[in-house]
Amino acid sequence: MDILCLILFLSVVVLWFFDHEYDTLFGVYTPTCAIGRRGFCSLVFIGLPLALWLSGSGPVGTALSDCFTVSLDAEAVVLVILSALIVLMVLKAFEVTGSVVYAVLGALAAYGLVSSEGFTFRWGFALSFIAAPFIAFLLSAGIMACFRMVLSRVRIHMITMSYYMRFAVVLCVLLTVFALGLNWGGLLCGVGGMIAGGRMVTLTVIAAVVVIMSAFMQFSKEQDVEYVGLFSDFTIYAVVSVGFAAAVSMIFFSFDATTSAIGLSPVPLSVSSLVVAAVAGVEAVQKTRLFSSQEYVREGIAFAAAPSCSFVVAYVMFNIIGGETADHMVDFMVMAAMIMILIALSFAGYVRRQRIVKEATERLVYTQQQQIYENSRALNDMELKVVLSENQALHNAVEMKKQEVMNVALSIVEQKEYLESLNTIVKKLAKTKDEGERDKLISELSLSLRQRLSHDREVDSQYFYAQAESLHEDFNAKLAENFPDLTPQERRLSTLLRLGFSSKYIATLMNITPKSVEISRYRLRQKLGLSKGDNLVNYIKSI
Repeated sequence: MDILCLILFLSVVVLWFFDHEYDTLFGVYTPTCAIGRRGFCSLVFIGLPLALWLSGSGPVGTALSDCFTVSLDAEAVVLVILSALIVLMVLKAFEVTGSVVYAVLGALAAYGLVSSEGFTFRWGFALSFIAAPFIAFLLSAGIMACFRMVLSRVRIHMITMSYYMRFAVVLCVLLTVFALGLNWGGLLCGVGGMIAGGRMVTLTVIAAVVVIMSAFMQFSKEQDVEYVGLFSDFTIYAVVSVGFAAAVSMIFFSFDATTSAIGLSPVPLSVSSLVVAAVAGVEAVQKTRLFSSQEYVREGIAFAAAPSCSFVVAYVMFNIIGGETADHMVDFMVMAAMIMILIALSFAGYVRRQRIVKEATERLVYTQQQQIYENSRALNDMELKVVLSENQALHNAVEMKKQEVMNVALSIVEQKEYLESLNTIVKKLAKTKDEGERDKLISELSLSLRQRLSHDREVDSQYFYAQAESLHEDFNAKLAENFPDLTPQERRLSTLLRLGFSSKYIATLMNITPKSVEISRYRLRQKLGLSKGDNLVNYIKSI
């Protein structure tokens, strides 16, 4: 019967820890991604039982035995468990996660006062619970200050520093696992000794922890749970500072040699209070907020309410049920009522968790639908812009073709009129007998041809320039922006040089002599700021 009671106690405490406090202690390491899930689980699975074995008869269990000089029968075990769980469930309903360690210690204190065996109050034992968060705060602040000092004075590449910090995270994980086993192993084995004496207590504790831990990790793997939560915005330096401070604090309060140096006693500690205090230390150094004020208020409430409320509930229940003259029917009714309350609280918590999960799922689905809608709308807008752009391009092409047709028609009409005028002059020339009149008509014909040739050349050049500038809009814009002093003639020369025309063709297109082209090139080189060794054409093509 004693072994069954021990297994019941261990199951409740370990299950509560893995379900509610495990993520607070080990979740701080998740954002770093310094160690994979499989490696992390392996470290916890191997290190925790080993530390529990070493702490089987450790100072924490001895300190508990000095304070709680009681033995727990089946009824007492059930009442301690029920009192602690009822308080924890009520706190959880108000979004406050209490520590199962403090709740159990409060219920044990109530049983010690009610029972004839008694409860011995020790100031060192009580003060240790208050001193532990302060030590975690100071350690975390000191470590973070060292990091900031080293990073400000030592010039080291961030990739190299990140590589070293990954090893620091792995070391902190090992230290945290070892510290948890030492500290809580004393609690489990100490209370287990009050329930069932003998050497089987330590083995039973280890077996229960291993079984529950295996089931929890397997469930987390199947659910693909990756906890980040409150620590998602932590830097790797803050993670190492918080993890190291919490682990060292638990180790410090697991040995009599360390705690007696400052007049305190080894005690089992709440991991959440240590982590929150360590985060406060990092905030004090960084002067930035990592946790909201609500988190500190909740932890303060849990720190005070878990042991005190559990003490009150257990004290009332032990006074009602305990005693030799107690009515067994009343005992049965009270026990049944407590169990019903616990079941109701558990069911309410389950319903609340399901509602939270449902709301989170609905928010996720709504967010995804909004993203799909936004992406679809953006895609439709892009398609509409593409269609409008294509329509505009087609419209411009049609207008250009229409303009070209009109220009061709006008050119044909103008050419026809010009040819008719030439034909008139030629007819007059054929009929004229007078030499003077004939020379006059020949001179008129020659002048008309020269004017026509010059006009055609000018028109063709303007059309060519218009087409060239439309094809090189970016070049002309950059040229005007970088060299605003260039004349229109010099910009045309730059365009022709960019197209690769020789001086002879440029002279024909610009209706000037080749020598004038060379002079224009020389002036253009000066305005562009080129030296003798610089190639003008290559420079223009690079613009």
